[in-house]
Amino acid sequence: MSIHTPVSLTARERLRDHQSAAAKAIAGHSAALARLDKAISRRSDVLLAQDALVARANSDVAAAVASVVAVTGADTAAGLLGLSKAEIHRLTKAANAATADS
Repeated sequence: MSIHTPVSLTARERLRDHQSAAAKAIAGHSAALARLDKAISRRSDVLLAQDALVARANSDVAAAVASVVAVTGADTAAGLLGLSKAEIHRLTKAANAATADS
C-alpha cells in the first residue's frame, strides 16, 4: 500500500472501534483505581478508630490491674488474676503513666 492509496472505510471503522474499546478499558481501569483508593482510605480510618478503642481498652485493663494491686498487693494480684509478677508490674506502671499524663 502506498502513501497515496486511500484507507478503506472498513479499516477506518475497525480502527475507530479499537480506539473506542481502548478508551473504555482505560476508563474502567481509572474507575477501579479510584475505588481502590477510596477503599484503602476508608480502611485506614476504620483501623485508626479501632486502634484507639484497643488503646483505651488496654488502658482500662491496666487501671483495673492497678486497682487490684492497690487493694491486695502485687503478689496476691498476680495469683488472683493469673498474671506473672512482671506483667502485674508492667500494667501497674502503664496505669500510673496514664494517670500522670492525664
